[in-house]
Amino acid sequence: MKKIMILLAALFCSTMSCMAQDATLSQMQAEARTADRIPKGDRSHYGLWAKDFINNWNKAKPKSQFASAADSISKHKDFVIYYSMAYYAYRDRDYAHMVEYGDSALHTGFDTPELWFYLANSLEQLGKYDCALIAYQEAKDKGFSAGGKALSEFKKRLKKIQKKQRKK
Repeated sequence: MKKIMILLAALFCSTMSCMAQDATLSQMQAEARTADRIPKGDRSHYGLWAKDFINNWNKAKPKSQFASAADSISKHKDFVIYYSMAYYAYRDRDYAHMVEYGDSALHTGFDTPELWFYLANSLEQLGKYDCALIAYQEAKDKGFSAGGKALSEFKKRLKKIQKKQRKK
């Protein structure tokens, strides 16, 4: 009799636990149906925003900046070549060639935060401070890891340079 009572108590507890889990699952599903449908909303918690995006992919296709896939591949190959040449010129402190190759790399339609930083530093070394400021800002905006610090340090150096020029 004691064993039957223990067995019934265990069965009752497991049944109540399952019912509580079902209620929680039902509540989560109801919340998911009413939650916001953007990645930052509650639907991201349940992974439903990805389903919405996949179902509507033809409505939000990004516009291609290249004429065709072959054009994109060709321009990316050119970018890699120019970027490599720009990097090696920068490494060798040949700033004029770095600017030339870096500019050619950017005209392919591709870029990297590092390329913008190398370009900015090279322009600064060549005395093109206005262009360097723009390039430092681009490096920061594109996500260069130390972009904010590099930009603020450049602005400090630029103020000192402008102060010296005013004294002359």
